[in-house]
Amino acid sequence: MKIKEKLNKSKRNAILARIVISIIMIYLFMIVVKSSYFITEGNHYGILEKVNEIMRWIIDNTYFTPLNFVWNNIPSILSNSENPFLLYKVIIPPGVILFICFLFLNNHRVLKNKYNNLQNNIEEEKELHSMRKEAGINTVSGHATVDVIISNASITDALWHNTWWGRVIIGLLIALIAVVIGLK
Repeated sequence: MKIKEKLNKSKRNAILARIVISIIMIYLFMIVVKSSYFITEGNHYGILEKVNEIMRWIIDNTYFTPLNFVWNNIPSILSNSENPFLLYKVIIPPGVILFICFLFLNNHRVLKNKYNNLQNNIEEEKELHSMRKEAGINTVSGHATVDVIISNASITDALWHNTWWGRVIIGLLIALIAVVIGLK
């Protein structure tokens, strides 16, 4: 696969990963808000009452049709104190998904750096060629040209999720999420 094609594919994956990361951050924020609301509920200390009011205000102002389903089903970390496993059930799935998304972002960053290095090397070679020509040092005949098209440069590095170890990691992370959620 050509480096330009891989860069475009990794760019699409990185954009999707950023969207997923923002959704997970909103999800984690909602968990913190709901947990803070339940923790501070019924307290008569001044600052805890204010925190409870702020959390209630956030929930009230975001409780509309698409989000009310999420608010009703999102777990609270400390609302069910008899089940300590709930904390891991709340944290591990988003953590695993964030890890996979960061791998996609890192893959795009590495490919972009390789592309930029290749582009810089080509520009440097062009400058050196023109400096040699100005100095009267011609190593190539006058009618020969050096045309390098970066988009046709190919790269042999496989994307991390297309390697055997990437597939094993993804499979293990999916199995971990399934165990945490309680699927058999």
